[in-house]
Amino acid sequence: MGLRGGLKRFRWIISTVFVLNIFWTPLIFAQTITEPPPVQAKAAELIDANSGQVLYAKNPNQELPMASVTKLMTLYLAVKAIDQHQISLKDLVPADETAYRIGGSQIWLEPGERLSVDQMLKAVAIGSANDASYALGAFIGGSESAFVQKMNQTAHQLGMLHTHFVNPHGLPAQGHYTTAHDLALLGQQAVKMPLLLHYTSMWEDRSIRNGKGGTLWLVNHNRLLRTYPGCDGLKTGFTHEAGYCMVATAKRDNTRMIVAILGAPTGKARAQDAAALMSWGFQNFRTTSVVKAHEILGRVRVIRGTKPYVDAVVDHAVAITQPSTAGRLHSSKELPGDISAPVQKGQILGYLTVTSQKKVVRRIPIRASHAVDKITIGQLTWRYLWKLFS
Repeated sequence: MGLRGGLKRFRWIISTVFVLNIFWTPLIFAQTITEPPPVQAKAAELIDANSGQVLYAKNPNQELPMASVTKLMTLYLAVKAIDQHQISLKDLVPADETAYRIGGSQIWLEPGERLSVDQMLKAVAIGSANDASYALGAFIGGSESAFVQKMNQTAHQLGMLHTHFVNPHGLPAQGHYTTAHDLALLGQQAVKMPLLLHYTSMWEDRSIRNGKGGTLWLVNHNRLLRTYPGCDGLKTGFTHEAGYCMVATAKRDNTRMIVAILGAPTGKARAQDAAALMSWGFQNFRTTSVVKAHEILGRVRVIRGTKPYVDAVVDHAVAITQPSTAGRLHSSKELPGDISAPVQKGQILGYLTVTSQKKVVRRIPIRASHAVDKITIGQLTWRYLWKLFS
């Protein structure tokens, strides 16, 4: 290999260790991981969707324009509003003069025209329509400025600390920027929404009128939807200022990868970078489901409680990503046989310990599914008499 080759590999190993986050255990570093592919984009980040663990990063915190990848936040907030029953897919979204004159990619909305939320989501997710994105945002927020404020508030809540939105569509504007890391965080939340993935996975659509008695043919710019197995989103973008950008995701078995690309030189390079990084991730890592959300792991007897037992559960689904060459995962639970009342909902009862090759990978709290009050003297007397005479 030579001195120069050895130093190059050493630097790569050190940088890989640095970008993996604190939830990654020492077990990972003992495994053999191949070198990641070269990346042409200015910035990129690959994460495991399950844990958010950073698997690869290049200039992840460099603030750059994002073009129409902006619309991923617009889609996220729109689907969130649907999930919270604030709007429905059948609601009609009005277009105004601003939407009509917005320019760029569009579906040529006319002032006063109304299209359903469903059609607007298709226009944004598939056709990357700026006018539809503006109209949808103004409809949800009450105005464009109010919606943009909501975009920035949500970004902050998601930990996107190097992102600032000025509009809901991504046309060039001063102070409109993000980072590869922040987009990966947004992608991690977006893939948790089946309805959002429903729209971002569409390759084409012909359901929206064209104003001439026919329908528009919308075609998705995400070529990975047709060429990369398991790809179902998320959003592409391009302007001369931003270059070619993308947040892409793909799922194979239990493993889902999310990649953020900013500033690729060409559309082809953007797709190549995203596909190569996700393939590298799938080849080197796998995700194993350990326990489902709210799965009952046991029952603990409650001494002097208003209820005799309390179910022991975990708050969230637990899945662990580790190198493909790592050993199998094993789990064991530690729960007491009984506990004295009162018991608080969410109170830690014990722990689920996950190990691989006799090393601890995760230790997950097991909690009480509900509260159990301490029984009173009156309740105890009534219980005794009920048993005596029943």
